[in-house]
Amino acid sequence: MTILFDLDGTLIDSTEAILESFHHSFDFHNHPHVSDEAIKALIGHPLDVMYTELGIEEAGVWEFVHTYKEHYREISTQKTVLLPKAREAVEEARKFARLGIVTTKTGKFSRILMEHFGL
Repeated sequence: MTILFDLDGTLIDSTEAILESFHHSFDFHNHPHVSDEAIKALIGHPLDVMYTELGIEEAGVWEFVHTYKEHYREISTQKTVLLPKAREAVEEARKFARLGIVTTKTGKFSRILMEHFGL
């Protein structure tokens, strides 16, 4: 048997890291900020889609994504929290199933966060 866990919103909450990284990218590229609510409404979609929906022209989207990822890498472990009972759920499931993670984050960032939280 295999059990798949969604990473964000099930095991961890990285909302603060996501918001800070978006605002950093807007500052870096001298772009007006959008509201936290607008960003939160798009969490779970790929970054390029989020930036396009937030008004970034297609030609510049990947520059914003690159800036976001650089900043996120620096702050992700400090600005992300393990959700209550997440560790217990993983430990219990591990007793009788193979485990996997489903996320729109890259494998690299996912592994860093999972290792940071000892999962």
